[in-house]
Amino acid sequence: MNERRNFARQTLKWGGALTLLSMLNLPGRVRAAGPGNPLQVLKENKFLQRDDMADALKSLYMTYDSTTPYPHKFNDVLSKGQLRVLGFLMKKGMDREYVEHYVMLMSPVLKRLKKLVEKEGPDKGLWGMFEDTPSYQLFERIDEKQGERSFPCPYKGALENCKKWMRAEDFFFEWQDVHEKWCIPIWTGFAKEIGIKIIVQPGDMCTVKLA
Repeated sequence: MNERRNFARQTLKWGGALTLLSMLNLPGRVRAAGPGNPLQVLKENKFLQRDDMADALKSLYMTYDSTTPYPHKFNDVLSKGQLRVLGFLMKKGMDREYVEHYVMLMSPVLKRLKKLVEKEGPDKGLWGMFEDTPSYQLFERIDEKQGERSFPCPYKGALENCKKWMRAEDFFFEWQDVHEKWCIPIWTGFAKEIGIKIIVQPGDMCTVKLA
């Protein structure tokens, strides 16, 4: 029985790791390690060597396993927090000032990104806005095309859940207000600082294109 348990543990261990490899989408590394040699990839991959890997996977599992009172997503805390702040600022008539302040706070990052755009082209600006670190926990996925990025709106479902399960007076605004008072002004503000022009097409699938 003990041998059977140990075999099951090892199977889950390596099966889970190999599943992670496919999620990471690292064909170059796999080819470099050679066919039939996944252990070499596991050994070299820095992500899989993190000391907090077990905690990260546990957090991910617990988040998506939580379905009461609605199925949760990994970006719930961030999207709800932004919606709560937006509602407060709209009540105070300060949403425009906050957008300007937020862009100003991000100016050191945006200035570095502008240098990359000048060196590598305008698509690097979209990369910085939607694929670099600020977006990892907000967007579930990002579909990348040259000069274009699209992704599921992180706010629509979150706003619906907030209206249903939280204080209604804090979420008096509509989804359209999120587009007009947060997403579009923030992204166009970033683009201006980076030195690119964009067209934002909000919806269930948001699309941002180079103009």
